Amino acid sequence: MDSLIMVMNKLQDVFSTIGTKQKVDIPQIVVVGSQSSGKSSVLESLVGKSFLPRGTGIVTRAPLVLHLINPTEFEIGDDNTTKLKEYATFLHKPNLIFKDFDKVRTEIEIQTEELTKGQKNITDVPIVLNIYSRQLYNLSFVDLPGLTKVPVGGQPQDIEQKIKELVLNFIKNPNSIILAVVTANTDPATSESLHIAKSVDPDGDRTIAVVTKIDIMDAGTDARELLSGEVIPVKLGIIGVINRSQKDINDEKSMIDSHKDEKLFFNKVYPDIAHNHGTDVLGKRLETLLIEKIKETCPKLKTQLYEMNTKYGYQMKSLKEFTSNYDRSLLDLITQTANSYKASLDGQANTSHKGLNGGATIAKYFKTTYNKEINDIDPMHGLSPRYIFNVINNASGTNMGVFMPTDAFDHLVKKQIQLFESPSIACVTAIYDELMSNISKLDADITCKLKKYPKLFEKINEILAESLDKYKTKTIEAVSKLIEYQRGYVNTEHIDFIEAVKNSDEYKMLFEKAVQQSKCEKLDKFEEQGFAELPNHYYVE
Repeated sequence: MDSLIMVMNKLQDVFSTIGTKQKVDIPQIVVVGSQSSGKSSVLESLVGKSFLPRGTGIVTRAPLVLHLINPTEFEIGDDNTTKLKEYATFLHKPNLIFKDFDKVRTEIEIQTEELTKGQKNITDVPIVLNIYSRQLYNLSFVDLPGLTKVPVGGQPQDIEQKIKELVLNFIKNPNSIILAVVTANTDPATSESLHIAKSVDPDGDRTIAVVTKIDIMDAGTDARELLSGEVIPVKLGIIGVINRSQKDINDEKSMIDSHKDEKLFFNKVYPDIAHNHGTDVLGKRLETLLIEKIKETCPKLKTQLYEMNTKYGYQMKSLKEFTSNYDRSLLDLITQTANSYKASLDGQANTSHKGLNGGATIAKYFKTTYNKEINDIDPMHGLSPRYIFNVINNASGTNMGVFMPTDAFDHLVKKQIQLFESPSIACVTAIYDELMSNISKLDADITCKLKKYPKLFEKINEILAESLDKYKTKTIEAVSKLIEYQRGYVNTEHIDFIEAVKNSDEYKMLFEKAVQQSKCEKLDKFEEQGFAELPNHYYVE
């Protein structure tokens, strides 16, 4: 049956390596506990070695997948390991054998720093550690960061929520066994590990409680009710253990001596139930539970793995077809993507979408929003009578001219032309936003093909976004330059300007006045003079 655990360990290593997004509920023991609950000490006691990082605050900041392997002659490995009694290997350094467990601790710390990029944060990327020894039970654990309430030492303010989410992600696995570490010297009703275990396993069907710190309870109290199952409602059992104290660790007390003292303690203080408690009892119980869980879930897991194998087999076949003529296939796919994007703008794409999108949205913006914003511009915005008066007189200086100074007219018109810039740039931004959203609205068939190659899909999206960013900047520059060009030269000979003048109330008044005061033969002369009779100076009362 131990071979079943080995198979599950290998499966877990495979999924940790490839990082599949498809959920595979592999049977595993998930260790949950608050900080300073003795969680790390329980694992070290089971292994019989000191190998886990220690310190203040959150020491475990990445999931540690720990495989304990009692190797047979055929599982011991190559010639380099056959003579070793105890050693360790990491999945991220498979060819490196660790004989010194102090170096195992250092490697865990180094890899944690690398995964968290030197921050006091946590990561969901696991560190996989295999420990081989003839003294071990065949077990597989996932050691998670300790539950905490208050961020310390530069930790993120939301560290409590992040740790809870990480823990829940593992214990939600219906095939997991939850090992909840509980301290005997605190009220179990306030236990963080039991609380979070109950949130996913309300009946305690897959939770086992491990009680620590039994030897440091207050005088006059004991853990008998706690150890007998009268307090904690879990169905897989409650097992008490005695961990090494900090003084024992500092004094380098051996695990062998620690286990001897543990047995002496239970036989002395709880002689009638001593046979149900201790590290050795815990190891045997966990191995039995894990094998039973594997046997229970094997048929369903086998079916799931077969379906995954079939699914990814088809995908591999299509990948081979793609790579057999790589350049041609890649060019075809990129061309199809470009055509799909272009079609969504030209109006040739699938028209079954609800609402407007792509080119239709852009056309509507020009016809309604942009046109309205331009037409709503008040040509006299910011031009008070006194401002106009001052511009005209300042342009005239000491000259008492009959005509309106051209400089004054140009100044006033150029100022108002600038009002076109804001709605025009807003139009560019709106069109850019629509073009960006259009990236995610490619034809369904094209999207399906691209998703077979995630990195290619990501790169195409990245290039499209970069191109749109680049041309958005250039378009805004072009709009600003176009408006600047219009401000640079005011063409009063343009037919639109002449028609606007002729249709103005001032022109019509002057024209009627001229008709009344002049004979028909003088009319032509009046039109040639244009605004000759318009006064140049306006006085504001």
